[in-house]
Amino acid sequence: MSKFKKSCLWGAASATALLCALTTIGTAHASGFQVRETSGTLQGSSFAGMSTLSTDASTMSYNPGTVGQYEETTYSTGLTVIRPVAKAKNVSASNGSLNNTQSFSSPSDEDMANDAIVPNAHAVWKLNDQLNLGISITSPWGLVTDYEGDFAGRFYGTTSSIKTINVKPVLAYRFDNGLSIGAGPQIQYIDAALSKAVDNLAGAGEGSSKVSGDALDYGWTAGVNWEMTPSTTLGLSYVSEVEHKLKGKIDFDSAAEGFAAPWVDRNATADVATPESITFGIAQKLDDQWTVMADAQWTNWNTIDTLTFNFDGLTNAAAATSGSTSDEYKWGSAWFGSLGARYQHDENWAFTGGIAFDETPIKTQYRNVRLPNSNRYWTSLGASYQVADWAMVSLGYTHIFADEARVDHTTSTLGTFRADYEAHVDIIALQANFKF
Repeated sequence: MSKFKKSCLWGAASATALLCALTTIGTAHASGFQVRETSGTLQGSSFAGMSTLSTDASTMSYNPGTVGQYEETTYSTGLTVIRPVAKAKNVSASNGSLNNTQSFSSPSDEDMANDAIVPNAHAVWKLNDQLNLGISITSPWGLVTDYEGDFAGRFYGTTSSIKTINVKPVLAYRFDNGLSIGAGPQIQYIDAALSKAVDNLAGAGEGSSKVSGDALDYGWTAGVNWEMTPSTTLGLSYVSEVEHKLKGKIDFDSAAEGFAAPWVDRNATADVATPESITFGIAQKLDDQWTVMADAQWTNWNTIDTLTFNFDGLTNAAAATSGSTSDEYKWGSAWFGSLGARYQHDENWAFTGGIAFDETPIKTQYRNVRLPNSNRYWTSLGASYQVADWAMVSLGYTHIFADEARVDHTTSTLGTFRADYEAHVDIIALQANFKF
């Protein structure tokens, strides 16, 4: 295949990734609302090697320092299918002063997590012997939870959605001692929407509200990848937080707008930040066939504290405090650690495996119905096949086990909701890689 055709191939793949990311909701199954899946190659090792490996361009999404290690122009594109299951059990609920006419006799224990397809596309262009240019297109943050209409906790939340697209251009320089340094901006688009039930403040009945907004903002990233010896590689990278200023609106359904004390649509604004992270790791080649990898990532979720939407007027004239709405999250920092191995069976086949621990940033007292997240444990297997000297296909599979998560909401106005959540996730990721 000619260089022109391969360039067109990556261009088409990256455009497809952008379009898919615009229409696909990433399902949060890692800590917080992180969508870790940016590489089918790394999926098979539970992302062990994410700071050190340069097997294909998809690894640059975690460490821009790897961009300088490529000796050829390289393209990579992939899709990840995420199938989460999350159900509530031991559900109990009661009303409060604002919803004292409502019934909670139908506590829902249906699966509230949606399947998702998450795309990615990456490329590295060889500029000269020491300078490379890379670009990575991913959806690193995402969330969707969706409950039935009679859900017992509907006044605390029904549908929650976060979509992101992250474009990361990187310029990297490789020194003669095997050290590569890369850095660049990250351009991030976010679209968020939160729905919940609202009460009739002047009588019986209930309706629903949806507050939504989007923003395009910027951050930066930098990393180093050092091939210390032919057998040992070290990696270190940093991704900055991106501070978003969401602009949107709050919409109420016809039932809420028809109350004696009606709810009124308003414009809305909110500040939210996707977190910063630091990743570091080591890869050790044991012989011509075996390589072991270990990585750790610290994510600063302290940016998710209190989420406040401010409106350009009262949403209900009967409530003097309805000019804004706030939810407390009070998240803390969290660690992800992975250990994996890669076995090069022959010139065509390579196999990977890995395990990981994924710590939740959510404190039990602040866990809510929108994201009943808990500590998670990964097991993964993967395989790569060299189709031709310029093309390779990788397939990775992960099963995630989760601790039981307790949600306990209690307020005098909205009443109580209590439940125990059980969850697990299956992930299949396919990556196609090309070089010349």
